[in-house]
Amino acid sequence: MHEESIRTPLIVYDHRLPVSLRGKRRQEIVLNIDLAPTILDLVGLDIPAPVQGRTLRGLIYGKEEPWRNDFFYEHLFEHPTIPKSEGVRNERWKYVRYIDQHPTHEELYDLENDPHEERDIAMIKGNSEVLNSLRKRWRELRDNLR
Repeated sequence: MHEESIRTPLIVYDHRLPVSLRGKRRQEIVLNIDLAPTILDLVGLDIPAPVQGRTLRGLIYGKEEPWRNDFFYEHLFEHPTIPKSEGVRNERWKYVRYIDQHPTHEELYDLENDPHEERDIAMIKGNSEVLNSLRKRWRELRDNLR
C-alpha cells in the first residue's frame, strides 16, 4: 500500500474538451474503478448500479463537485514476498493492516509530514485518536463492500 505502488498518474485526453479546460491538474482521489463508469458516461451509456466507481465527467469538465476524500485498499493475492493487507488512505493519512499476521500488524503514516512513508507512527501514543478513527473508517469501508 505504499505510494509508489498505488499512485499512478491519470491523463485524460478528450478532443471535444474546450481549450480552456485542457491541461488542467486536479488533486481529487481517483481510482481505477472510476475508469469504466467514466467511459460509459462519456459515450452516453447508463452506468450499471453494481459498478463501484464514479464517472470523472464532472472533474474532466472542470466542475466543483463533492468527491471522495478517502478509499479502501486491499491486497489479497497470494504472493511469496508481499503479505496480504488492507487499509484506508485519505488526503493526509494512510492506515495499513497486514491481515494474515497474528497479532495483526498495523502501520500509520502522516503523508503530509512524511510523504515517503519512512516513519511508521502507529505505536506512538499521541496518535491513538487518528489511529482509532482510521480503524473505524477501514471497518466501515470494508463492511460496505461485503
